[in-house]
Amino acid sequence: MVIIQLILYCLLFTAMVKFAVRGGAIDGLYFYPKPVQDRAIGIGLTDRETMN
Repeated sequence: MVIIQLILYCLLFTAMVKFAVRGGAIDGLYFYPKPVQDRAIGIGLTDRETMN
């Protein structure tokens, strides 16, 4: 029973992460630390409004 619960938890977590970053890596920047976000904005990958 514990194995089934663990598998279901992992599948649910994977689905939530895939949904959160469905737009690609740029949309996933929201979850990164502030210095990484600032660097991505600095080199022109995105802007603050798109990331938020």
